[in-house]
Amino acid sequence: MTLGLRDSRNRRRRRIWAGMAKVLLILAGIGALGFYAYHTGSKLAEHDVTALRQDIDQLTATNETLVTENDTLKEDLAKANREAADWKGRYEREVPTGEIKQLTDLVGEKARAGVPVDRLAFLIGAAGNVGACDNQPVTKRFIVPTPLYRGANSSVGFADGAVTVTALGASAVNEGGQVEAWFDPAQPITMQFTLLGGESTEVAGKLPLHHSVLVGESEYRFTAIAGDRGFLSVTADRCKFP
Repeated sequence: MTLGLRDSRNRRRRRIWAGMAKVLLILAGIGALGFYAYHTGSKLAEHDVTALRQDIDQLTATNETLVTENDTLKEDLAKANREAADWKGRYEREVPTGEIKQLTDLVGEKARAGVPVDRLAFLIGAAGNVGACDNQPVTKRFIVPTPLYRGANSSVGFADGAVTVTALGASAVNEGGQVEAWFDPAQPITMQFTLLGGESTEVAGKLPLHHSVLVGESEYRFTAIAGDRGFLSVTADRCKFP
């Protein structure tokens, strides 16, 4: 009996130790799995942190580059604005406008037509001289041709026929909206001054119009105003030139 009881105790003790060993093995497995998970998580976290730091460094470098480029662009823009302002001021100072441009265009037109530049320079230089005039103005009138009228009495002569004056105007429109044969003095007209030999000059615009023509050593100064209906009144005075 004593032997059987001892065997029973030994078996029970072995079962207890075996159970404890299983529990320890299970706990060891769980611990190993936990350590592996922790180690793996730490590695992944460390890798993510490293990648984020690299991204931050790259973004920081990119931002610094963009800031530098932006500053450069601002400087370039400011320089371009200054140059544009300089060119604008130079253009306004050097490029003729208004009446000066008209005079410059006329000089260029005459030079292209074959008038010697030295003669143009002489004429412009002499323009400031006050010539002695006859102070005996002669006034003549003629009918201004329009798209509806091309009849007689449409020109006048001055300087003993050395200068023939003609004109062309826009047709007047009556209150009913119908086009009339006579010209409208409120609209621009074109006047032509023709010398013997065929050389001619023109002046255009709204009345009154002023123009000068050289005939030999004399300058004829013309003024044109609206006369009676359909007529243009032209006054000329002879002055010494230059």
